[in-house]
Amino acid sequence: MEINTRDFGLIQVDEEAIYEFPEGVYGFEGDKRFAVLERPIEDNVSLLYLQSVENQIPCFLVFDPTKYYPSYTPELDAEDLKEFETQDLEELIFLVIATVPDSVEELSMNVKSPIVLDPKTKKAKQVILKNKDYGIRYQPFKIS
Repeated sequence: MEINTRDFGLIQVDEEAIYEFPEGVYGFEGDKRFAVLERPIEDNVSLLYLQSVENQIPCFLVFDPTKYYPSYTPELDAEDLKEFETQDLEELIFLVIATVPDSVEELSMNVKSPIVLDPKTKKAKQVILKNKDYGIRYQPFKIS
């Protein structure tokens, strides 16, 4: 499938990379289909993006939280688990949205409200975790 993006222009996207978000993403509830894009930035280094398939915007920079928050153990509420039709979180993929201000040191990740992807059903949802100690501005690169 071909999609037009603000950041990457016209690109080809594999249908397997597309997920359905019945409720959209917070702030963009009208966008229901998103693709997970892996874009290389140099040898052996890639960034992940969550790109609307329907519109050029939104496009979010996303990360696997376990790579930057080693003890990341998300807790979903019963309703979210029921929607994903699983009790096993290992079957799901968690991605966190990042905001990038002027410097990488200031980059923050929303570890409280991850994007949850079900690779089997291609359904996805942004959730608010039950974990009380997770915040919306986790800064993994902040130098104290």
